[in-house]
Amino acid sequence: MSLFLRFCFMDTWKRNRWKLKERFRLFTTHLQAPDPHVGKVISINISLAQRFKMGKLEEARHLFDQMAHRTVSSWNTMISGYSRWGRYPEALTLVSFMHRSCVTLNEVSFSAVLSACARSGSLLLGKQVHSLLLKSGYERSTFSVLFRACSSLCSFRQGQLLHAHLVKTPFQVNVYVGTALVDFYSKCGHLADAQRSFSSIFTPNVAAWTALINGHAYHGLGSEAILLFRSMLLQGVVPNAATFVGVLSACSHAGLVSEGLRIFHSMQRCYGVTPTIEHYTCVVDLLGRSGHVKEAEEFIIKMPIEADGIIWGALLNASWFWKEMKVGERAADKLFSLDPNPTFAFVVLSNIYAILGRWGQKTRLRKKLQSLELRKDPGCSWIELNNDIHLFSVEDKTHPYSDVIYTTVEHITATINSIIPLNYLYSSNGG
Repeated sequence: MSLFLRFCFMDTWKRNRWKLKERFRLFTTHLQAPDPHVGKVISINISLAQRFKMGKLEEARHLFDQMAHRTVSSWNTMISGYSRWGRYPEALTLVSFMHRSCVTLNEVSFSAVLSACARSGSLLLGKQVHSLLLKSGYERSTFSVLFRACSSLCSFRQGQLLHAHLVKTPFQVNVYVGTALVDFYSKCGHLADAQRSFSSIFTPNVAAWTALINGHAYHGLGSEAILLFRSMLLQGVVPNAATFVGVLSACSHAGLVSEGLRIFHSMQRCYGVTPTIEHYTCVVDLLGRSGHVKEAEEFIIKMPIEADGIIWGALLNASWFWKEMKVGERAADKLFSLDPNPTFAFVVLSNIYAILGRWGQKTRLRKKLQSLELRKDPGCSWIELNNDIHLFSVEDKTHPYSDVIYTTVEHITATINSIIPLNYLYSSNGG
């Protein structure tokens, strides 16, 4: 009994409330259950959770397969455990087995399954589970998970439909659901809706403020994000590490170098937040974007933690943009020491050599790149249209309407070239 109590209340501050609620329900069921099988099932469920925590996934599956009696909590433990370790196919396969076994999904089940669908990009199954959820009713944490899933899947229309259901429930002003709604609209670029959703929260906490700030920063509205940050401080809400990432990113987009440095240096002194590698990356990006490339290099050298490839990559990119070639070469050397074959560094350094007129070095670098058979991964983007996700990547012609799309792009490009002077295009590209 004492083992189970310790398990129930272990790491409570790090876990969601519904998990604690589920364990307490299992505990009270165990106390009241006349059937000896119930106590055995609860004990096995605890063992399953412990094995997942230790990373013993195969042992957990073997134990699960040997169970003569499985409760919905047994299935939930397996699905959540596989998802936590990134084994989404196994988690979603269990959902099908669960359905065929006539086990009814509860709130914990829906949360676990939808999280797995969102992280694995299983849009069709996510919609099916969402449809089932509509027939089953909602609870507070379910709304939060659904909104996170919609933002991860870029499914704006589904999120809007979910919001329509939310207004019919008492959860609309709940800070946790409201924060998930703000985050959803922010990531989808609908900042006016995000602001309205934020205003409906009775008492916004730091997570709600951070979601709104990060949304404005991500979409290039740096000045607005800074104003929101100041409003948050006036409300007496203390920022956390995630808040500062958003604020520093906002300063970078808005070119507010002095403001960004002031906020960075106030993190630990005024708020007790120790800067992490993400915060240092934001400062390097802030200095690099604004043309303070040498200051960015000095900042990296003085960092109390070791710079990673992302930081040196940001400096290399800024060096190329602002034609600080010596700094760029040093940044590339650092990248090569961290990763012998960084494709990004090869490409940017090759462009630097071209600008300097060092064609021999450029040719040698390109040949080395070809000999290593390295290829820069093409960027991609996607949009939602009529409840379908359309994916696009560089030089991709697999889309059924690719001919029409390329014709339209060529028309737009020709129109732009006819409006913008040719000499401006050359000067903008470093010609």
